[in-house]
Amino acid sequence: MASKQSSRRWIVLGLVVLGVVVVATLPRRGSDEAEEPVPEPVEVREASPAQDREQGRELDGGLASRRVAEGCDPVEESLKYEELVGRRALAVLSWNGMSEKAANLEIPVHVVGIEDGSVGVRFMQIPMRAQYIGIWLGSEHIRAGEKDVFLLDPCSATIIEWTAMERGAENDDQ
Repeated sequence: MASKQSSRRWIVLGLVVLGVVVVATLPRRGSDEAEEPVPEPVEVREASPAQDREQGRELDGGLASRRVAEGCDPVEESLKYEELVGRRALAVLSWNGMSEKAANLEIPVHVVGIEDGSVGVRFMQIPMRAQYIGIWLGSEHIRAGEKDVFLLDPCSATIIEWTAMERGAENDDQ
C-alpha cells in the first residue's frame, strides 16, 4: 500500500510541475509588444458644460480644439465674406486633433452680416443642431449673438458659397 500512495504522490507532483511549466510558457498578453502606459486616474466630478467652458475644458474630452490661422486679422478676414451676406453658404470649421472626415463637415448657414471681425450666421436645420451648436460654442468657433444669430470667428473657419443650393433656390423662384 505504501507504494500505491507513493505513486499517487509522484503523479500529483508531476501534474503540478507540468501545470507550472505550461503556465510559465504560455504567451502573456502584450509580452511581444512594448508595455502600454498605465492610464492616469481620472478625477470624477459633476460639473455643467458651462462650468467646463469657463474653466477652458473642451466638451469633447480635450481631444479636438479650435485651429486659428496664424497671423490672421479677424476684421480683414471677415470682410472677405461680405459678398455672401444675405445668401446661403457652407461653413467649415478648422480643428486640431480631429479626423479629416469630421473636420471637413460642411455646415449649412445663412450669412446675415459682418460685425467686429466676426461673420454673423444663422445655422440651418441639421440633425442634432442644438448639440453641435453647444460644441461649437464650447470650442469658441462661434459666439452667441442676438436672437438666433451666431458670430463665427473667420480665423478659425472658412465660408464657401453653396452654389448648388443657390441654383435650386433660383429655380424655385421662377
